[in-house]
Amino acid sequence: MNQLRINSAGERSLLLMGGTMDDIRGLLPQKGLFIITDTNVSRLWGHLFPPGEVLVIEAGEKSKTLETAGDLCRKMLLAGADRSSFILGFGGGVVCDVAGLTASLFMRGVRHAFVSTSLLSQVDASIGGKTGVNLGDYKNIIGTFRHPEFVLCDYSMLSTLPETEFRSGLGEVFKHAAIRDRNLFFDLAAGSESLATRDPGAMGDIILRAVKIKAAIVRRDPLEHGVRKVLNFGHTFGHVLETQYSLPHGIAVAQGMILAAELSVWKGEMQHSELRILKSALEKAGLLPELLLPSNIVPRIARDKKGESGSVNFVLLRSVGRAVIRRLSLTEIQGFVNFFIDRENLSQ
Repeated sequence: MNQLRINSAGERSLLLMGGTMDDIRGLLPQKGLFIITDTNVSRLWGHLFPPGEVLVIEAGEKSKTLETAGDLCRKMLLAGADRSSFILGFGGGVVCDVAGLTASLFMRGVRHAFVSTSLLSQVDASIGGKTGVNLGDYKNIIGTFRHPEFVLCDYSMLSTLPETEFRSGLGEVFKHAAIRDRNLFFDLAAGSESLATRDPGAMGDIILRAVKIKAAIVRRDPLEHGVRKVLNFGHTFGHVLETQYSLPHGIAVAQGMILAAELSVWKGEMQHSELRILKSALEKAGLLPELLLPSNIVPRIARDKKGESGSVNFVLLRSVGRAVIRRLSLTEIQGFVNFFIDRENLSQ
């Protein structure tokens, strides 16, 4: 097991990479434990739950709402929870977001931690202290920053992931590499066969390297005022595609990465050869289903939480492994979208 720490904004978070449930027994309270999980995780891993009150939400994105968090707060109150209670989010990305938000809201904040069961949550959703739920079609509009006391990433739990969810997690791993670590990116591209078998050794190395990238960025910018924004690479386009086509998050992000890379070339930030490298690797990993770009994508981007006064902080690439943040007007983005759609129509 490898231990990483994120100490920032007055909070401390311990990341237990490659650990097991035995490693967290001493980190949990003797009483007042509330376990928030979903229907799938409860069925698969419920036998590992420590003693406590179990609150189960429906699996999937439909549970990622303020209403779900409010319902959990109500159930906790009825079960006798108080400010000394402790929430353990046991599940994937949706569970971590909902449990983290609930912990930050209930009685103005109670202690919490995560047991992360999906690849997406082990490399991204459970790390860094962001919580968030959706407002209609708009992703993560309601949320807080609150670090979990610890995050347990048991790689053996990835064995039960459906193939689509596993590939969704790979999308976020590729994103981490694309913004900060060219060597990791090429290792991912070259090791796709061993990753597809979910070999624990290969997966453990890749996950640890990806988490180190995110942890280093979060330490520098815990509240996303500056450099942390690079972690949004692929998300501005990706969030629209995710809701438009009901895509798994990481697959939508992979599509968004390609669009952001196309925009990078269009803006003169990156050479086309780098775009080909990115696209080839993501295609080989099975992350790029054929989709049409929605014609109303720019108005939807305008209401994204990254938008401000007619412009958007956009993460572009200078090359694979080197991201930059540029403030682009909605007019510029619309110009690119028009160019991209016209080009695609001509090629058909």
